Amino acid sequence: MRMITPEQIRAARALLRLEQRELAERAKVSVATLRRIEAEDGLSAASLKTVDQVRQALEGAGVEFIYGGVRRLAKRSPEEAAARVRRIREIVDEFNAKYPPTNPDFSEDDLYDENGLPA
Repeated sequence: MRMITPEQIRAARALLRLEQRELAERAKVSVATLRRIEAEDGLSAASLKTVDQVRQALEGAGVEFIYGGVRRLAKRSPEEAAARVRRIREIVDEFNAKYPPTNPDFSEDDLYDENGLPA
């Protein structure tokens, strides 16, 4: 578990447009506890379990904590995900057409000596 800062919690809440009350409900903590955690020196007064509950609630709502900040995770629909996979396969096919894979004229057995050690 990586420690997050009060600034990251406030930024994540703002990014998700969550009121303190709503985040407190999601994290199963009181609003007063959340206010203390979001204060400049609030993390020192909160238990690691409580901070972790807030972090998990925010991550579950769609943010990712990164070094020194926070970002929103992009959620893709199944159609968008399938289109992305198709496009990746097209790129691989284009690459393989331009640079066909070569199959050397030897087998895996040729890679090892009679004792089974790499040749």
